[in-house]
Amino acid sequence: MPGGKALGQFYIVTDGATHPFAEGYLLFWDILEEASLHMGFSSIKNRVSLPMWLLWLLASVCEAITWLLGITLTLSYSNVKMLTMHRWFTINKAEEDLGYKPIVSFADGWGDTLVWFKSNWLPSFDPNAGLTGLAKGTEDKIATQVSGMAGGSKKAD
Repeated sequence: MPGGKALGQFYIVTDGATHPFAEGYLLFWDILEEASLHMGFSSIKNRVSLPMWLLWLLASVCEAITWLLGITLTLSYSNVKMLTMHRWFTINKAEEDLGYKPIVSFADGWGDTLVWFKSNWLPSFDPNAGLTGLAKGTEDKIATQVSGMAGGSKKAD
C-alpha cells in the first residue's frame, strides 16, 4: 500500500518462537541428527568429530591450495564458519508491523518434512553416488542446467 508502514521494509517470516527454544532457535546438529536417524542412517554425532583448531588449520591449507592452484576446495574459512556459527532470526518486526503469526509450528512442520523426505526423497537416494548421495532426478536436473549454460542459454525450472 503506498505510504504504508511495510513499504520498502525487509521482514523475516519463519515459525518464530515455536522452535525447541523459546527464543526462536534450535540446535542445527541436533535437528540434523534427528533427521538422519529418522531416515534410517547411522548417528551423525557418533562419527568422528574434529576439534575447531584442526578445522581452521585444514581450512587454511585448503585456502592456500585454492590460491596457489586456482582450484576451489569444499573446505574453506567460510564453510567452517557457516557450519559452526550460532544464528537465528527474530520475527518481531513482522509481528509488530504486519500482525504476522506463524500458522505451522516448527514441530508440526519438521515432522511433516521428515515424513515427506522419508517417503519421497529416500526411495531415490543413491548411497553409491559419493558423498552427496544425490537422487538420479537431481543429477539429471544439474546436468541439464550445466549443459544449458554451456550452450549459452540458461534453462529455468
